[in-house]
Amino acid sequence: MELEIIDIDDLGRGLAKVDGKVCFINKALPNEIVKVKVTADNKTYLEGKVLDVVKKSKERKSSFCPYFKECDGCSFDITNYQYSIYLKEQAIIKMFLHDDIPLKNFKIVPNNENLGFRNKISLKVMDNKLGYYEENTHHFVEIKKCPIAKECINKVINDFNLFAFKSGNLTIRANDNNEIILIINSNDKVSIDKELFKHHKIVGIILNDQVIYQDSFFYERRNGLLYKVSYNAFFQINKFISEKIASDLLEKIDKDDVILDLYCGVGYFSLKMALKAKEVIGIEVVKNAVLDALKNKELNHIENVNFLLGKVEDKINKIPQKFTKVLVDPPRNGLDKKTIKFLLNKKIPTIIYISCNPKTLKRDINKLKEKYEIIYSKGYDMFSYTKHVECMFILKLRCGTI
Repeated sequence: MELEIIDIDDLGRGLAKVDGKVCFINKALPNEIVKVKVTADNKTYLEGKVLDVVKKSKERKSSFCPYFKECDGCSFDITNYQYSIYLKEQAIIKMFLHDDIPLKNFKIVPNNENLGFRNKISLKVMDNKLGYYEENTHHFVEIKKCPIAKECINKVINDFNLFAFKSGNLTIRANDNNEIILIINSNDKVSIDKELFKHHKIVGIILNDQVIYQDSFFYERRNGLLYKVSYNAFFQINKFISEKIASDLLEKIDKDDVILDLYCGVGYFSLKMALKAKEVIGIEVVKNAVLDALKNKELNHIENVNFLLGKVEDKINKIPQKFTKVLVDPPRNGLDKKTIKFLLNKKIPTIIYISCNPKTLKRDINKLKEKYEIIYSKGYDMFSYTKHVECMFILKLRCGTI
């Protein structure tokens, strides 16, 4: 069937109407007419795939990726970069407005290097081939390169013939010095040709959570600070944008601030804030990340910061300090009920919420808005050409809240 695309949703999908139902269609732009194959028929909506573009948007262009028809990871690789930013901005503004939360002057900071920026990718191995699953399916797409990944990562992909295992997962992490950590999970017997080490700066290989070559970590330098990063510790995948967020964050910190940093990872934001604040305490559940954070405190000679190991919801009520600000940077599923309750009860004057998922960000703000109001909102194109957006919102305790 032929359908006219009338809008874009918050997942980067084109919207069309079919017999009163909404149809979500990947790789379709507003004002286009597309020939669509319906791939799922639900009670209230349809999902479809573009077979052909009958009437093209003036913003459509050829994709930079040879796998764009199958992979679906980069929702906006079919348009120019600035238009992709505009579509993401509009989607987020509309999503919040739907819940009567107007965002004033919301803009997304563009990524100066919107190709070759990812320092980590996770791949599937199937029948000795390397690739991704097509989004929301188990359809395997073999790849020889990923255009949004760092060049040194693509060089490893190109040498996958030097690996020998039939199935499993391969995660490739790279630092700013193009040093590589390989993380392999497989039930197969795994062998790696020694030629791989001649072609690449391999500093560590982890097989099924066991170190089988050199180290389980490398070092990253960001914003003038040095960070130890273990193989299973979270670290932002985009150097330019992560530095921009840290710089913007530092502008919001005062010298008398006592700050609680929830989901602090290896201390990326904690250490940056401690350069200006009176005191910072971070909480993180991943043991290696906390050990890294403590090492990073030592590496950078920063004394007014400390790190606690444990689940945020278990630790937050056991800290005696009174805080002027709390930074939350949760995983994609957002804040749990206990943490929301803590924030509402403690009435910390300022909440800085950094999120990689605007949907759960909006959900959590809806729960906090009885006592907090948004005073700042900004997006960052951490994940260029994909549907994802990193956001920083600042919430202020409402006047008169006791």
